[in-house]
Amino acid sequence: MDDSPNLFQYTSGRWLYNESQQLKERYLYFNVAELKKAAAAAVGKDASKVHRFQKLAEGGFNRAFELSIDGCSVIARLPYPSTYPKHFSVASEVATMELVRSHGVPVPKVLGYSSTSDNAVGAEYIIMEKAVGRDLGDIWYELSEKERIKVVVQVARLDRGNFRRGECWGILY
Repeated sequence: MDDSPNLFQYTSGRWLYNESQQLKERYLYFNVAELKKAAAAAVGKDASKVHRFQKLAEGGFNRAFELSIDGCSVIARLPYPSTYPKHFSVASEVATMELVRSHGVPVPKVLGYSSTSDNAVGAEYIIMEKAVGRDLGDIWYELSEKERIKVVVQVARLDRGNFRRGECWGILY
């Protein structure tokens, strides 16, 4: 399981143009055993307590894995090698998540990260809590109009803080 090519290859879609190049840009080899160790250490456990390790999702910039460690679940996100700028993309994402979390936005807590691939895992990564609940997209049409309005108002209140004029601009890291 730990050396399955599916862990390192993009398997969530196809391209009509230049597919071999697209797949090459998303190929990410890493040391699975070391990622398990890093995730377990982030929650104060030993790697032997990792009961499940599975690819969860693949997006345009990251591959996500879910790890079950002695009763808790964490997410490990690894950016593709084609994600630039190196170091700053992970460091800025971690800083942004911590900033918005400190302002009351419900984002998962970052438990550990490495903004360089010069580590035992061999790749940059972010280890975070698994978000609880259900995806809004999965339940949107089950909600009444009143419930939908309530959701939109809550999101608008959270977002309102993002549009306040700040003292500076740019990335956080």
